[in-house]
Amino acid sequence: MVTVVKDGEAKLEKVGQTSDLKERSERAAQFADAMKITIPVIVDKGDDAVNKAYAAWPERMYVIGTDGKIAYKGGPGPGGFKVAEVEEWLKKNTK
Repeated sequence: MVTVVKDGEAKLEKVGQTSDLKERSERAAQFADAMKITIPVIVDKGDDAVNKAYAAWPERMYVIGTDGKIAYKGGPGPGGFKVAEVEEWLKKNTK
């Protein structure tokens, strides 16, 4: 989401994905400006090579108990992310 001014009024607008490097760069600049980002913003090319090489899903879903210890540990993600299983565990084990 970025803030755009239309008819003199600031509005949030969803920014869709694109594989065009020029559009990606424009959208990244728009986002950085709207979010007041002060560090350099790097844009991946349309082939998403950097994203494919370095992006990662969280390894597992965890529930941490009030004692600070792992109370629930799900299976490896993303296939092991069983939200319904975590929800059921929470219902049985929390008040």
